[in-house]
Amino acid sequence: MSINVSFNGATIYKPGSYSKSTVDLGGGLPLGPAGLIAVFGEADAGAPGANEVNIANNRYSAQQIVTIRDKYKSGPIVDSANFLFAPASDAAIPSGANTVWFYKTNASIRAGVSMDVSGYTGHYDNLVARALEWGTGGNRVSYKSVLTSETVASVTGTAVDETLIVAGTTFSVGVNGSTTASINVYTQPASAPTDNADLAVDLANSANWSLAVVPTDVLITVGGTDGASTITVTRAVDADAFELGYSRNFEILGLSSGDAVLLGLTAAQTNAQVEPSCALTLYGARDLITEEDTSIGGNPVIQFGRGVGGAATAATVSVSATKVILDVSGSEEYSFNINEYSTIKELADNINTLAEWTCSVTNVAYNNLSPSILDRVTDLNCLSAAGNTPAQIKKDADEVAEFFSLSSLAEIGTSSAQQDPTIGLPPAHAEEFMTGGARGATTSASILAALVAFEKFHVNSVIPLFSRDAGDDITDELTDSGSTYTVDAINQAVKTHISTMKTTLRRSERQGYISKKTSEADSYSYAQGLADQRLQLMIQDIRTIDGLGNIKWFQPYALACMIAGARAGSPIGTPLTFKNLNVAGIRHTSQPMTTADADIVTEFDPDLDSDQGIQSGITFLEAPTTGGFRIVVDNTTYSKDNNFVYNRGNVMYAADTVAYNLRTSLESQFVGQKNTITAATVASAVEAQMANFLAQGIIVSSDDAPNGFKNLTVTLNGNTINVGVVVKIVEGIDFILSDISIQRVSSSI
Repeated sequence: MSINVSFNGATIYKPGSYSKSTVDLGGGLPLGPAGLIAVFGEADAGAPGANEVNIANNRYSAQQIVTIRDKYKSGPIVDSANFLFAPASDAAIPSGANTVWFYKTNASIRAGVSMDVSGYTGHYDNLVARALEWGTGGNRVSYKSVLTSETVASVTGTAVDETLIVAGTTFSVGVNGSTTASINVYTQPASAPTDNADLAVDLANSANWSLAVVPTDVLITVGGTDGASTITVTRAVDADAFELGYSRNFEILGLSSGDAVLLGLTAAQTNAQVEPSCALTLYGARDLITEEDTSIGGNPVIQFGRGVGGAATAATVSVSATKVILDVSGSEEYSFNINEYSTIKELADNINTLAEWTCSVTNVAYNNLSPSILDRVTDLNCLSAAGNTPAQIKKDADEVAEFFSLSSLAEIGTSSAQQDPTIGLPPAHAEEFMTGGARGATTSASILAALVAFEKFHVNSVIPLFSRDAGDDITDELTDSGSTYTVDAINQAVKTHISTMKTTLRRSERQGYISKKTSEADSYSYAQGLADQRLQLMIQDIRTIDGLGNIKWFQPYALACMIAGARAGSPIGTPLTFKNLNVAGIRHTSQPMTTADADIVTEFDPDLDSDQGIQSGITFLEAPTTGGFRIVVDNTTYSKDNNFVYNRGNVMYAADTVAYNLRTSLESQFVGQKNTITAATVASAVEAQMANFLAQGIIVSSDDAPNGFKNLTVTLNGNTINVGVVVKIVEGIDFILSDISIQRVSSSI
């Protein structure tokens, strides 16, 4: 065996200098992103969460407020963005949420209009022009299609004196490469025709044609004057030519030089003078948006012809989504996979090398287009004895699809999914507004679906935008009449969700910010029943501006958003106690939202009922004499005992941050490594991470733990590392207790 050395996973035989590089993570890893919030609720537009391709990608930052408004238009989701990204009017809370994920729970329906018209049975009869906007906004979008008909092709020959035309004078007509049919211009009577009428009768008599039938879609007329007849061959008008996906043409064939002189015709292929095209218009009446293209379609892109060599009696070309197939005399001669050709020219050049086949791109501008843009055709005739290219395929459907792909108003689709057309142009369609757009209902199933979706990624906070049962919101016209949710079920689902995500296996601690608009007495008992250290309950309405800048009253879910946003926008561990929020008014009432301000009956009063609210586990605002509206205490619903972590939202948040980041940093550094590492190395990594926590005020120094932690132990046992550490978690100052000794004034001389 040759001399070798193993190094960095390789066996090295060739002498030389080799190296490897490693990154020393002994300094610890930076803290992971904080201020991550998941929100579920309703909106007037935007895709329902169930229709998002990946809800993890439906994330937004404070710089994307306009994007959120453009997508969801209005409703609780849009309003919540304001609350989350600008929650406070307090210097201690410098910003709001870092990143917010939205899951829309109401199953909105998009408006649409059928691209079909009465009596039409073509390729667009199962397609609709469907609004891109979900909900009722799509009902304000109209669709219109105007067709430009084809101008048919014709060939006219000036014949010599008809008395000179003799029996056996012939010509042939081939239609789009089909088998040609020949006519004996003069067969009966035995003598030559004496006028145009005689000649016309002969041409119109199908018995004179070799196939005993006049070629399909061909008109042959005789005109002029006796002695100077004209013969005109014309392709008949086809009102449905717009949906074919290929050009309509014909060939004059089989003319001997003598016949050409007598009939005045020229052997050639004749194409339509003007191909069918259309103008498509989409109009968004609400936003005064017009999208229009007046020249869609009518462009042959590639053309095929096959000679009659090899005793070919027929030849066809077919184009599917994946193949171009060339058939001869009913059997496949060649097949080409479209995905193997990057451009149409590559395909044409290849086919053009084949014996008897002719293929070319009609315009150099199309050379670099993909073959996938071709209209689908099946068995399109392309036989030509004269070497012409009668099969001319367009890209009409691709141009229609491109128009809709660039639209900000609509797409082409079926009732269930987007579907591009594959052949031709849509029929003419008078302007018509789309119908069927609906806001959609929120059900218990959609609530659960939102929480399941949020299990897929790490967040710090979860917020439902619901404070009442659906029945109450229906009465106030704040949700669809089909909604069936209940606030108790929603809040319990959030509680279950955060309890699941904090487990050892799920490893994604998070807090829930929930609300309930109910009576004062029910608020107390409800909070006490929740009794969870990761839940904060809000019960007050707040007055502030909505996503469109209108000031109004909001249900308590708005306050939940502000509390969560303030938590996200302040340094980790900052107590929200006594922090002022960005609101213009607070109230507590169980009355409907439509109740006039003058008729509101206030129930819970923070000036009088604070102790009971705090003891029950409610987070609420007060209006201090110094002005503004501030959080009374950063309270969770725990309230079982005086646990210094579980009773305060800020401490719970700091504790979860320590657990998540320490766990994640150790995993990044050591999982998957050999167990040749030492306990000292692991301990050093823990210490470095603790230094990060201390520097950011998440843990604090004390006499027995100057670095914010103590009693660090690390044990390696086979494939397992056990780490133990005591941390001094940050708390907020809640109370200042002053012991004042009062003495009587006395004096003496």
